[in-house]
Amino acid sequence: MAAAEDIEKGTPGSDQELEQSARTEGLNFDIQLNQPLAQFSRLGTPAYAAESKVGAAGRFYAMVLDPDYPPRTKALRGLRGVRMPGLTWLEEWAVVPWPAANGAQRLICVFRRPNGDPLMDGRYMAPAPMPERQVMVDVVQPVLETLLDLFRLGLTHGAIRPNNLYRCRDQGRVVLGECLSVPPGADQPEIFEPLDRAATEPLTRGEPAMSDDVYALGMTAAFLLVGKHPAPEQNAKALLRKRVEGASFMLLSERHRLPYSMLEFLRGTLQDDSRDRWTLMDIDAWLKDGTIPKTKLHLPKMAGWPMEFLGEPHTTLRSLAYTVARSTDIEGAKDFLLSRKFRNWMARGLDEERMLPALDALFGEREEKSIDKMAEAVSLACMQLNPQAPLHYKGLAVNPAGMGTALSSQYDDPAFRARLIEMVKSNIPLRWLGAQSDADGYIGVHKLLTKAQGLASRSGWGFGVERALYEMQPMARCRSTLLNKYLVYRVEAILPALEEAAAAAKEPFLPVDKHLVAFVMSRRRDFSIGLLEGLDGADEFAKAQAALRFLSFLEEKTENSDGWPELARMLGGMLQPGIDRILRPRRKAELQRKTDKAMEEGKLSALQEVFRQGGLFEQDQREFKDASFRWRLNQTQILSAENDERLLVQRAGELGSRIAFFITVSLSFISVAGIMVFMLI
Repeated sequence: MAAAEDIEKGTPGSDQELEQSARTEGLNFDIQLNQPLAQFSRLGTPAYAAESKVGAAGRFYAMVLDPDYPPRTKALRGLRGVRMPGLTWLEEWAVVPWPAANGAQRLICVFRRPNGDPLMDGRYMAPAPMPERQVMVDVVQPVLETLLDLFRLGLTHGAIRPNNLYRCRDQGRVVLGECLSVPPGADQPEIFEPLDRAATEPLTRGEPAMSDDVYALGMTAAFLLVGKHPAPEQNAKALLRKRVEGASFMLLSERHRLPYSMLEFLRGTLQDDSRDRWTLMDIDAWLKDGTIPKTKLHLPKMAGWPMEFLGEPHTTLRSLAYTVARSTDIEGAKDFLLSRKFRNWMARGLDEERMLPALDALFGEREEKSIDKMAEAVSLACMQLNPQAPLHYKGLAVNPAGMGTALSSQYDDPAFRARLIEMVKSNIPLRWLGAQSDADGYIGVHKLLTKAQGLASRSGWGFGVERALYEMQPMARCRSTLLNKYLVYRVEAILPALEEAAAAAKEPFLPVDKHLVAFVMSRRRDFSIGLLEGLDGADEFAKAQAALRFLSFLEEKTENSDGWPELARMLGGMLQPGIDRILRPRRKAELQRKTDKAMEEGKLSALQEVFRQGGLFEQDQREFKDASFRWRLNQTQILSAENDERLLVQRAGELGSRIAFFITVSLSFISVAGIMVFMLI
């Protein structure tokens, strides 16, 4: 996986560089990159020798977990520092910057090394078969005690196999290897998994039940009794086909002469149906007083003649259903299930004609629908033919309880992610859960998938694929691109990571994206999507305000007396355009002063309070518009008065001229009249 590749590429060249790069702060151990331990490495999880910084006695090794794998947090917390007999001891675990990955954070687990060799090597070869008495006393008994101790803690192992069992001289017994560095079942070979889990994609197997550990213990005992892999010449696919056609126990009994005293134990622990499988208490009773629970080997019903599909003959309905369900040719699978040949085989070869009407109804509802609806019909049809099989869809076999783990682990694979989300949005997983014989054990999964189905079908901030991921897998890290170097599993860890990212950034960035919002909403039910108002718009100031509200909410949930100076400084700069919009000089200066103070303190809530003052910016704009209106009104009145004055002056001049003319004419008339009177006298 990605983490392993990063570590390999980032391994320094000289021994001195290797020792220096192996020193990690936050752990009580130094990790030696120049001492890889291949025997302890697992899928995407390399192992290195580790040395205690505090002088603890013993030998240790460290596992550098793949960041895409959701950790088994409950088991990590429950087993840290616990000296459980028969188990590899977990000394410490922590999320620390990993020098070999350029400082990116990694989850590192440190274990005490078992002081002894595994019971079998990687090829499952032993020097000689182990006597049945030794298997019972030295392997089954101590492993049973360890599983019972785990059961009391509410935990299971999920990685029991011969090459993960060690003869530990320190504990004086056989001990189980670690089971915490990868998701359960991710690297467990199919032959050590019950049939329903073996037929499932490894990363979708989900958390194992105790009955699954019982099966793995039984198969491990069989390997030790035989002294090697019971069918080394057959690949995993052929072995699975053999088990589906018959039974897991028959795979052993047909090929090897097993000790008579172990037959009932193997038959009971290797039952394909978990309801018939022995429990831990059954094994304990068998070991103590020889009590043998009633166990009967249930074989699938054999047909009168084989049915061929894609060139492979099948003699049982279970085997045929597996093959049809795994086919990626949806049209071909549909045509086969509706064919006269198949109907005749069901009616006469198996005497299961009663199942045909239900199949006809499934395809009748989707006859003219899209290929996706046709794939649903094929999936539901195979589910009816073999209810105990994993959920199949377009050739992908999953356990709905493990879909969240698979989505988290392979989120960067677009095709795989799209197919899983397609399944989540449909009703197929819910139909599968309802069809299981132990449906009550899936109540929590049913509720989770029902919720994820609705959330995945919605668009917008806090919904869609991102929200479905975090709802389906509560232990998934936040996959925001803003946090590429950080492993964030809790809401309280977001702000410290963003603070470091802001300090290292060359350019300001908006500290919120869809992954962050979906992550917070899935883990904080008191978060309101209304806090993000304006985040979808084009106004950069509105976006910065929404980001500030988001981070202020996180600040309430995160204890830090020193504040977040880098984030406050970055957001303060992004909010500067809003301050520049203020038009009243005194108000603008006051707002700038408060902003600078909040940035200096590094308190996001104080910065938000500055920009939350009851519509301050709207009030400023409103007052400016009112003032502008009054100014224009006053200007209009002034211009009107000036115009009126000029008009009065003009009118006064015109009236004066008329009066002067009248007076002049009148005086002239009087003068003429006087002259005429004088002359007449």
